[in-house]
Amino acid sequence: MEKQEEFKRTDDRARLLTKLSVIGAAGSLILLVSVLILAAKRGGDVLTLAAIPFALSLLFSAVSFIYGVMYGAVQREDEEKRLLAKRMESRALNVEEDVRFTAGRSFANYTRFAPYVIAVAAVAVIGLMLWRSVGIWNLREGAEVVMVGSPVHTALIAAVLMMVSAFAGAFMVGQSRMPGFRWLRPVGAWLLMGFLVLCASAVSALFFSSNITAVDPVVSKVFLWIFVVLGCEFVINFVIEFYRPRTLAESRPVFESQLLALFTEPGGVLRNIASALDYQFGFKVSGTWVYGFIERSFFPVLILWAALLWSFTAVHEVGPNNVGIRECFGKADTENLLDPGIYWTLPYPFGGIRQFSCTEIRQLIIGESPESAKERANSPVILWTNAHGGTKEPFILAVKNPSAGENGSKIAESSAISFINMAIPIEYRVRRDGVVKYAYGNAEPEVVLKKIGEQAVVTFLAGTTMEDLLGSGRGAAEKELHSRMQKLADQNELGIEIVRVAILDAHPPVEQVAPAYQSVIAAMEEGKTAELEAVAYYNRTVPAAEAQAYAIKQTAQSRAFASRTVAEAESKRFSAQLDAFNSMKSMFMLNAKMEVLENEGVLIQKYVIPANLRDMVYQLNFEKNERLDLVNLDVSELK
Repeated sequence: MEKQEEFKRTDDRARLLTKLSVIGAAGSLILLVSVLILAAKRGGDVLTLAAIPFALSLLFSAVSFIYGVMYGAVQREDEEKRLLAKRMESRALNVEEDVRFTAGRSFANYTRFAPYVIAVAAVAVIGLMLWRSVGIWNLREGAEVVMVGSPVHTALIAAVLMMVSAFAGAFMVGQSRMPGFRWLRPVGAWLLMGFLVLCASAVSALFFSSNITAVDPVVSKVFLWIFVVLGCEFVINFVIEFYRPRTLAESRPVFESQLLALFTEPGGVLRNIASALDYQFGFKVSGTWVYGFIERSFFPVLILWAALLWSFTAVHEVGPNNVGIRECFGKADTENLLDPGIYWTLPYPFGGIRQFSCTEIRQLIIGESPESAKERANSPVILWTNAHGGTKEPFILAVKNPSAGENGSKIAESSAISFINMAIPIEYRVRRDGVVKYAYGNAEPEVVLKKIGEQAVVTFLAGTTMEDLLGSGRGAAEKELHSRMQKLADQNELGIEIVRVAILDAHPPVEQVAPAYQSVIAAMEEGKTAELEAVAYYNRTVPAAEAQAYAIKQTAQSRAFASRTVAEAESKRFSAQLDAFNSMKSMFMLNAKMEVLENEGVLIQKYVIPANLRDMVYQLNFEKNERLDLVNLDVSELK
């Protein structure tokens, strides 16, 4: 009787598991289709990622349904075995080996091998849907995220789906604690994950309603990496499962995420911390009064900490060179502007302080998009005849003295105008006496400034020519544009001071006019090059010729001076010698002879013979002495 009641209970649990799996699959399918339709109709990067958790919950619901069907078949087979064994008590028959009973083996094989296949399928689903989402993002090619329709309606729909997902996920997680219902836990966990993604998409839609489009891409990138981490967890669990020791307790499926379990199960974080502490210290740390006190006071302290953080939003600092405007319940105190310092207001969102810098120079570019300006700033210098910038709108210019026909009429209407591409950066700052006008006079003051800047540029260019902008008239054009823009800004009460207006990157359209201009410029540059080469040749040749002429002249003068001086010296010497000869002829001749012997016969061997010894006979040997002898050595030869 007890076994029949136990069979009834287990069979009821199996049927309940099957029903819950069907409900989970139906709910996941409805949420998946709703999210896909909402993302396709409304847009938003976060909404494209919201389909991933619902696709996985649909997969796990189908897996849990098969598990429930097979689990019920096993229970019914066990009951049939029990009844058959009772009838066959008198026979030697092993009921366990009856080939008719295969549900048990099939269920064992399913619980053993199916989780691995399911984990691989989950990784494939995450990878494919992430690839799909990234592909949708790349189709924009750098454009901003656009949400079609009312962002508030999108946030409302996402909030409804979010609440359905939250209640369904919490219900599935709660039911998974029943014996045999463990495979429902991944269904609930991923439904709760879908709740988080839809919550983020609703918040992003509300930011869209406030014209803040930068939140959605950032949040989508965060969830993208979260799904990548969860996919890696499936792979790691797949590998670790081969080495995990088996126990008699109900095993955790491979496709169940432990990271999600930390946040989707009530008390899951504290239980995991307690288990980790018990394991590290080797005793029941979670049973001590200290841990019990921390566990009881954790959430109250967390709430108190959040309240303290919220109260800090009542403290504001107006930075140096800034001017603050106090707001209370959406009303601005425009009479009392705040100087730099610390101020108190009501906590957010009931109060706050808006502050603006009156010294910061801001820049706005007319003539090209911000993306083109960023691309031009990051790109190398290129010739203006090549296409660059991408999204420039040409301005219309007047043509000076257009060509005329035979009767004096214009040849063509297009000859009276021309086009020019250029970028006009406007640098401005907020005036202290215009802070209130800048903050509350216009919803988007930068957009208004861009519009009036374009107006000033168009009206000015209608009366000027391209030669003026490309030539020496650019400075005067910048001053005139500065004056016109400042006047229009004052008329529209923008509360700003335009510091500088510049004309950059001015050139005719690249497609047709630029090559002709480039040809003219090239010819001018070639002419200038030839002129400079001639000047360089002149500067190189004339000084060299002058230097050479000067050198020749100086050489001739030096030679003339030397010849004249030498001749005068020789003349004076001859006169002196003549006087000496006339005074003492014999002495002069002897002295001259001695000088010849001394100067000209230095290396000649000389023999001195007295002239009065006429009767003596001398034998002179004029052969060269081959042997060095100190007696006849001439010291002068050794020098």
